[in-house]
Amino acid sequence: MRQIIEQLPSYLADQIAAGEVVERPASVVKELLENALDSGATQVDILIEEGGAKSIVVADNGYGIPKGELLLAVSRHATSKIKSGSDLAAVETLGFRGEALASISSVSRFEVVSRHESDSAAWKLSAEGEGKWGQAQPTAGKIGTRVSVNDLFFNTPARKKFLRTAKTEFSQIDQLVKRVMLSRPEVGFKLVHNQKMVRQVFTANDSASLQKRLSQLMGTSFVQQSLAIEFETQDIKLSGWVGLPTFNRSQTDMQYIFVNGRIVRDRLLSYAVKQAYADVLYHGRHPAYLIFIEMPHDLVDVNVHPAKYEVRFANGRWVYDFLRRSVREAVAKPVVSETGTGASLESVINPGGFLNQSATSQESMRFQAPVEGWQNSNSAGGSYNANLGEIIQQRREDGGMLDSSSMNNALNVSELSGKYAAEQERTNATPGNTELGNTESGNANMPMLGFAKAQLHGVFILSENQQGLVLVDMHAAHERVVYERFKAQWQNDRLISQPLLVPMAMAFEQSQIAIWEEYQALFAKLGFELEALGPEQLKVTAVPVLLAKSDIPGLVNDMISDLAVAGQTQQVEERINHILSTMACHGSVRANRQLTIAEMNALLREMEVTERSDQCNHGRPTWVQLSMNQLDSLFMRGQ
Repeated sequence: MRQIIEQLPSYLADQIAAGEVVERPASVVKELLENALDSGATQVDILIEEGGAKSIVVADNGYGIPKGELLLAVSRHATSKIKSGSDLAAVETLGFRGEALASISSVSRFEVVSRHESDSAAWKLSAEGEGKWGQAQPTAGKIGTRVSVNDLFFNTPARKKFLRTAKTEFSQIDQLVKRVMLSRPEVGFKLVHNQKMVRQVFTANDSASLQKRLSQLMGTSFVQQSLAIEFETQDIKLSGWVGLPTFNRSQTDMQYIFVNGRIVRDRLLSYAVKQAYADVLYHGRHPAYLIFIEMPHDLVDVNVHPAKYEVRFANGRWVYDFLRRSVREAVAKPVVSETGTGASLESVINPGGFLNQSATSQESMRFQAPVEGWQNSNSAGGSYNANLGEIIQQRREDGGMLDSSSMNNALNVSELSGKYAAEQERTNATPGNTELGNTESGNANMPMLGFAKAQLHGVFILSENQQGLVLVDMHAAHERVVYERFKAQWQNDRLISQPLLVPMAMAFEQSQIAIWEEYQALFAKLGFELEALGPEQLKVTAVPVLLAKSDIPGLVNDMISDLAVAGQTQQVEERINHILSTMACHGSVRANRQLTIAEMNALLREMEVTERSDQCNHGRPTWVQLSMNQLDSLFMRGQ
């Protein structure tokens, strides 16, 4: 039987719209907070009762709503934030649809009190579902707006039964408010649950107050073990903090990205940061970061999802590349810095059980060159015993795979010590003498990692620098130095490919074939030769030399998946890096190998100019710093 088409009652349309906007109490808080921030507020108070199911109150000191616009403000699709289609294409505010208050009021007992600076008193408007609004009533109130949402879903019991416990619902609100606090340091916030203060932060207008606020929200450990970043190119600016690789998490609970001040959950951006940490993070661990992206509003579409958590970029690949390169550059800087200092004694072991290397402060992004007179083997005139391209070429006839013995001489400590000895003779200085090595003299030219004093159990190097004691895991450190050299050499020879004796046929979906067709040039550049055998089949005829014995079908599948998401892939680089990492592990100095003082110092100098030398190839730290104050505290000196 055909049903007659009828216009929905306004209250029912509002409740349907509420289903898109109001998922749970945290959704209400999000919408009200966005309105408060858009109103120019510098102080916002959030008062919650019973996880938000009983009561949600958001009060701000923004510019308020005039009496004549109050009823219009709670109507559907009424807003002051967009006027035309061009405004919608370049939204500059957090909220803009003009349906939040109408939707929320349709499923709650709702009250709004607001005072505009042009009014002599505040005005109150209230309703209990179904959009039945009374007349605005005068009341006492300061300039700003206070919205009260009581008995959420009282008239939609089918939705109310899906609410979780008050503790769970408030946890969602707390995490939301925390993200908003992080996004707006110029605004003070107060969060109260069941008359108990949970969070309170004050406006941060200088570096000291900003650091204090960051410590409150992210923890002191994050502040001590993160790098402040700031990059800018063309129309995009990147700023914030990225955690050192050794400050890692078992979950992704400390990862925040904001685009033009808006909280976003974007797979592309998260994947870009993940790739930036790919070569320095311990397996199964996750980085911590707080990143702000600013770009012209017309280059990002925020009108993708009703909850406004998702965004779409005009050029997503460009944003991805810039973010990945910037974060990767930050975490890959050599260890030498102007202000590098050791981690506090309490944070040498973090909750995850992994050692933390020197906790570089926010200013540590200003890197300097190696100390004059202590050149490394990577400087002008330095050379290594083997060229990776030559070794690859020699091994092609043997199946195309390299073993660690083929590469052992690509970098060795004996060679480094020879170079170090030559420099030592040239400068006529000996580590530890009064000219250069005496820390008590306060010589500013002492290298960051100091000079070796001894070797402990054939495993650790004990070095003295200006701050105190440096403890180095010699195998882990040398492994990173060797690995970075292998990678640099591979970059120059990565196009070498090897034909397969028996071409490999692989089945794909038509959508995957379409992606391969779009990126054929990229596959060729990476050393792969593929041909189409049909609408759902490809034939692999050649692969990169180092990957000849890898899982080629799985690798090609992963590459196509990456291209579908980000428009590019690092799968080949990751697989090759894994092989080079294994070879570097076997080619570096082993435990119980006795090194001379010259060899130990040569390794320290090489670490100071090697990217990512703070971590070994597996993401573990290579060194820790103990200051004189920390050493004194161990023996209760001066107490």
